[in-house]
Amino acid sequence: MVHPEGDVAVIHGRRNRVDGRFRIDPVNPAVRVAWFPRLRRPVEGISRFGTGSAGGVFRFERRFLYAWGMKRPLNPVPTRILPALFLMLPCGIAHAGDTILFEIISEGLANGVSDDGSAVVGQNNSGGFIWTLDGLQEIGGVAAIAADADGSFITGDRSLPSGDSAARYVATGGWTQFGGLGSSGCDSSLSSAYDISSNGQRCVGLGWDGCAASAFLWSPDGGMFELPRIGSSATRADTISGDGTVIGGWDQASNGSRRAAAWFENAKTGEWEETLVLESTFGNSAGYGEVNGSNGDGSILVGSADGTTDSTSGAFMYLADDGVQMLGLLPPNDFPYGGGALDVAEDGRTVVGYQREGFGGGQSFRATYWTPETGLVDLKEHLNGLGAGIPAGFTLAAAQSISDDGTVICGWGYEGLFFFQDAWVVVLPGGKPVPCRSDLNDDGRVDGGDLGLLLAAWGTNDPAADLNEDGDVNGADLGLLLASWGVCP
Repeated sequence: MVHPEGDVAVIHGRRNRVDGRFRIDPVNPAVRVAWFPRLRRPVEGISRFGTGSAGGVFRFERRFLYAWGMKRPLNPVPTRILPALFLMLPCGIAHAGDTILFEIISEGLANGVSDDGSAVVGQNNSGGFIWTLDGLQEIGGVAAIAADADGSFITGDRSLPSGDSAARYVATGGWTQFGGLGSSGCDSSLSSAYDISSNGQRCVGLGWDGCAASAFLWSPDGGMFELPRIGSSATRADTISGDGTVIGGWDQASNGSRRAAAWFENAKTGEWEETLVLESTFGNSAGYGEVNGSNGDGSILVGSADGTTDSTSGAFMYLADDGVQMLGLLPPNDFPYGGGALDVAEDGRTVVGYQREGFGGGQSFRATYWTPETGLVDLKEHLNGLGAGIPAGFTLAAAQSISDDGTVICGWGYEGLFFFQDAWVVVLPGGKPVPCRSDLNDDGRVDGGDLGLLLAAWGTNDPAADLNEDGDVNGADLGLLLASWGVCP
């Protein structure tokens, strides 16, 4: 049995409220559970485990991958001092000029980047945090998961006497918890947050009505309500577009497998309609997978596919106009393996994610990076090839989130074994990697939308449409646009 939010059944699990980890007792107080809040995928082959004489007594906790005997003390680790290079940068959007900056900002996980790249949110042993160029600020709660356009609004989780609840944080007003979808939750869980819209007014995640799990949408005026489902099993909302009109996640099939799902808001009625975005695709007719990330208007969705072959599995991109594009997997070094995309830049030209290989305590992880120019590559190898200087002993495990312009990436990593995570941030040089002059609407493609804009400017000197910069929008510019038709290089 796989928990809708988590990955492993915990026997006699009891939460340690100080550090947020779980302790198995009374059977073996030394056994704890690794915390991977946003990987969203179960460990292949593990659905339950027992220890001692406790078989048959199960508590299903959320967002966990593996259990092991651990004797390392769990005292909170102080935040690492930011280097002077970071602190000398101007405040505001984090751009690095011609320098690639990499920094481990705290123990724990960096979960989300604001749209403008000015704030990174995450969690450590003290709870949720916000990181900016001015340093790290602890904001309480259990975890900070995602930020809005500029970090003014943050969604995350709080621990309450009634159970753990999704919540929204505002600097001037603190946390507001959402509660659950019913009069009671499942064990200690009422709901969990996964993403927030650009204006901070819509949040999505997973909510409980008893032990029935469903994708939810929350707003200050409407509160929390359950999104529609195609099947009769669990659903979860993992991402929401910047404008709040498209939601992505998964809808569980009757066999327990997750199917990549998207919900679209009807602009006239305000009702939501669900579709399985991978259904009937080659090698994956049932549409198995998850949607994990979205751009501003929901025209680009990214996630992980679970097809029948390597070529139909791994990271994918769903384009509203062009359908599904498989980004794939890295060549594996171990078995079993899997991976996917977790977030996408606004123009769809940069996608970040992860790949996991191996089993149990021997697992290894790699953060992934995709552009049309590079294809899918190992993020650490790519950055070090550009001179980032990431230490050889530190693994970038997963790239969780990316800013709209593709210059700020955050995630989690580790040194040695993956049990003890560190939050990291990368700031790349600003600007688009390759200009695409004919892409007038900056959607990464030259198509009818750009043609319409050029024709609307016909006969004027509009510099945006004057591709050859001769002072007149005319047939010469039309020829250049048609010659560039298709996906930008």
